[in-house]
Amino acid sequence: MGRDPLSRSSRCLHDGEHAHAPRAGRRSARALARARAEAPEGPGLSARAVVLAPGYGGDDRQPILRALAARLAKDGIAARAVTFSTRGSRPSRAYERELADLRGARERLREEGAERIALVGRSFGGRMCAFLARAEPPDALAILGHPIAPPGRPRTDDEAALEAVACPTLVVQGERDELGPLGVLERIAGRNPRIDLVVIAGAGHDFGAAEPEAVEAAARWLDSILR
Repeated sequence: MGRDPLSRSSRCLHDGEHAHAPRAGRRSARALARARAEAPEGPGLSARAVVLAPGYGGDDRQPILRALAARLAKDGIAARAVTFSTRGSRPSRAYERELADLRGARERLREEGAERIALVGRSFGGRMCAFLARAEPPDALAILGHPIAPPGRPRTDDEAALEAVACPTLVVQGERDELGPLGVLERIAGRNPRIDLVVIAGAGHDFGAAEPEAVEAAARWLDSILR
């Protein structure tokens, strides 16, 4: 895939899922069985790694996640993509199972030798990563298209989670994302200096033809933060 230049604005930063407040959950053994890993190119490069979480209804082979994993591998960053154990059904109460899936994938990366680990999520997966990051800060957090405020459905828990994250955080957002208005994200970024907001000009929630630009923005940021 092509490498479009990093698109960054000045501190700017589909899912119809349900808004529950997260709470601690048990580790899911299924997370280990249903996670797919992509190794970086070259020896001794697994000290840096990311957990990749798909959008609502997606799995560990979601195209944008595969594209990002391949791009990160070129920088020596390993990736482990997760298929949420609730795929095909409603999200679990307080997202207990989804958060356990992410914990399981992160633990597996640590067992494999990763020293610096980022949580990276697409849409719904980004929401789950933010909830976990608030409770258990990773080395970095990146969200590709945050559905933080669908029309008529404000998500105060999501706003609170993002505002409270204590690790370096990137949000890559389409300029015309109907599920994550820039105004909401700009306000949150203004309150949390750890948040970098990258706006993809003309793109909606699914990024469309601008997906390579979104992937490149995330890859460059992760490479710099995880060093």
